Amino acid sequence: MVQMLGFNASFDLVHQDEQSHAVTFSAPNLNGLFTAKVVPGETAASSAVEMTAPMDAGEPARQLVVKFYKDLGDQLMAQTAVQATSAQTTVMSAPTQQTEVVPPVPAANTAHNASHDGQNTPAEPGDHRASKNTFMAMLTDNNPGKTSTMAVAALVVAVVFLIFGFVALGTYPPISLCIIFAVIAAVLCVVAYLKTQPGKKHGRMLTMIAAVITIISLVLSIVGSMQESGTASSLCKSDFSWPTSGAAADLPSMKKSRGHVSSDSSDGVDIYVCGVSAKEFDAYTEQLKNKGFDKDYTKWGTSYEAENADGAKVSVYYSESQKRMNVDYKTSEYVRRLQEKSSPSPSATEETDDASKKAEEEAAKQAEEQKKAEEERKRQEEEQKRIQEEEAKKQQEAQNQAQSGGVTPAVKEAMDSYESFMNKYCDFMEKYTADGAPTSMLADYLKMMNEYSEMTKKLDDMDQSAWTDADMQYYLEVMNRVNQRLASVS
Repeated sequence: MVQMLGFNASFDLVHQDEQSHAVTFSAPNLNGLFTAKVVPGETAASSAVEMTAPMDAGEPARQLVVKFYKDLGDQLMAQTAVQATSAQTTVMSAPTQQTEVVPPVPAANTAHNASHDGQNTPAEPGDHRASKNTFMAMLTDNNPGKTSTMAVAALVVAVVFLIFGFVALGTYPPISLCIIFAVIAAVLCVVAYLKTQPGKKHGRMLTMIAAVITIISLVLSIVGSMQESGTASSLCKSDFSWPTSGAAADLPSMKKSRGHVSSDSSDGVDIYVCGVSAKEFDAYTEQLKNKGFDKDYTKWGTSYEAENADGAKVSVYYSESQKRMNVDYKTSEYVRRLQEKSSPSPSATEETDDASKKAEEEAAKQAEEQKKAEEERKRQEEEQKRIQEEEAKKQQEAQNQAQSGGVTPAVKEAMDSYESFMNKYCDFMEKYTADGAPTSMLADYLKMMNEYSEMTKKLDDMDQSAWTDADMQYYLEVMNRVNQRLASVS
């Protein structure tokens, strides 16, 4: 039972009790625990398996019980028949769940070798069903769980490695890089294979696909790397002597019999030299420095780049694995032509600056004109507003004058105020006289006289020369009424 549960995708082993010969297991997507216990059979040479299942699991639990007995029979390679028993057996129920009893089923009989109903015993030679199932389980799985993240990662890395393999056919990468990439992909495949064992996460088929892709990618990348080695070998088989004319005369020479001149012209030279050691590479870079190529130089472990005083450039690259050195030299004239093509001429720059300056001046001029136009517009609006206010004021005065019989409003207001005060004064004097001129009213009398002085002064300050005939007529009417009232008081 333990072996069957360990490799069965439908069950997960939870606990094993060797003393009581019982196991506890669960099923994916089903709540509750199952218990299976080996008990004595009907004879001393036989045994049976007794099971309990979660009571609330329903029909799915009953189907899993049937599958358990079938898979256990396949594991033991014995053809057994399900025998129903009327007697209920003792069950082992978990304290946290309700269970129901499943009738015990006889397990393999270890004492007899006889056939049942004309069928062969499970140990029949030539029966290879177990090995066939084991081999298929290595390649696929029927786990109902989630897909393993590691299996997906292995497939992604394998696909990236495959792309690298195709690229390697044209770029000729180092073989060490190919092996490193292959090791990473292989490790991920192994880990993914272990993560997708029966009873665990799903993704065994993805893992196998990733493994196949990894093998193909490794073959492609090694073929690409070997092509580079073949190319390097073909170059190094050529007879070679360092060129001494043209642009190559500006460089220190190296006495080697194997190599290749890739290009040689008045603009520069590109030379491959084979059979060069790391010390010879370092010695050659020192010769370049002594030759004047020490301006703005940069040296790494396997490369050297520098210029001379005239502006000529040299680049030296060394491959330690292939013992090959590449010298790429460009003359100062060639470098100057490249710089002129890549950068604008001074005249073009000046023209561009002049055009930019003119554009800025034109923009500033337009902005100034726009500002002046805006100020003029505001001035005209203010002038129009002032004229409208004056017209409205004149219309209001004319309307007030018409309402007051043609008398100017300012004159009418002043005369009305004067007449009102004089009536108030007359009323006061009548009371003052009637009461016998008491001293208690003296203060009010003095106050009244001050107001009278202010009122008369206000009338005197008015420009009567600007009065209209209506104003003068109204003035005379008011003064006549006031004088009549004063005469009545005296």
